[in-house]
Amino acid sequence: NWNENNSALACDFLGDDLSDVRIESELCRGQCAQTSGCTHYTWTIYSDGTCWMKSGPVSKSDAIYTNDTSMVCGIMDNAPKSGIQWNANNSASACYFRGNDMSNVLTASDLCAGQCAQTSGCTHFVWSTYMGGTCWMKSGVVSKSDVIHTGDTNM
Repeated sequence: NWNENNSALACDFLGDDLSDVRIESELCRGQCAQTSGCTHYTWTIYSDGTCWMKSGPVSKSDAIYTNDTSMVCGIMDNAPKSGIQWNANNSASACYFRGNDMSNVLTASDLCAGQCAQTSGCTHFVWSTYMGGTCWMKSGVVSKSDVIHTGDTNM
């Protein structure tokens, strides 16, 4: 659960480490604010308390749940949003869902959602430029947090 300061307990942001410092958890946000390039942070009990400053585009959905309620993670107010921007149709560019392939068909990107809707068992899809344009039908339970940011705007 995120609070009004854009921080939460029992979460972590993987990677994007900028620097780290041994300080108390309540000082971590301020340390990030004073660190050039810091866009988000994680505090852990490592070495009696370590604030891990992180950089790069980020959103709350990038945080992973840890079961460790001593951990704190947060996003700075001026942090650029992560590269995945979902539209009103719940589709996005530059992303990928791993696994659960059912079938694929050569088609234009704007026809991929309809192709999935017409395919029994298809719950989500990925379109790529492979073979001039391929729609990969996928099955299974999936959420937006399962998506992998590729940075490739042709996907």
